[in-house]
Amino acid sequence: MNIPDTPPTEQTNLMAEMEIAALKEEIAGLRQELEELRTESDLDACHIAGLSAQIKALIAESEACPNKEAHPLVERSEYVHSRTGQTMIKTKALPLYRAAFDAEALVLGIDNPEEFRS
Repeated sequence: MNIPDTPPTEQTNLMAEMEIAALKEEIAGLRQELEELRTESDLDACHIAGLSAQIKALIAESEACPNKEAHPLVERSEYVHSRTGQTMIKTKALPLYRAAFDAEALVLGIDNPEEFRS
């Protein structure tokens, strides 16, 4: 049975306008949330850059120190990259990084964090 096309009623138009208004409001909220997440991500990247610069300076200073026994975490050692399986040379501080990375990943609900870190 075919139902003939009927023109939309005033109530149908009003409901459609209300739905469109609700969707526009939701979109505006999502755009705001996205902007906040971008800002947070940018600030995290800045924080990482600052920490990386500090770590590199501390490693360089430790390597220049004549008393090598005073800086055991700066010694270089071979490790296996978790994702690629390739051998890499890193400081003996790498296990600290891995443990902290994995702990934070688990808090964030990331299963198998070793799939994402070095």
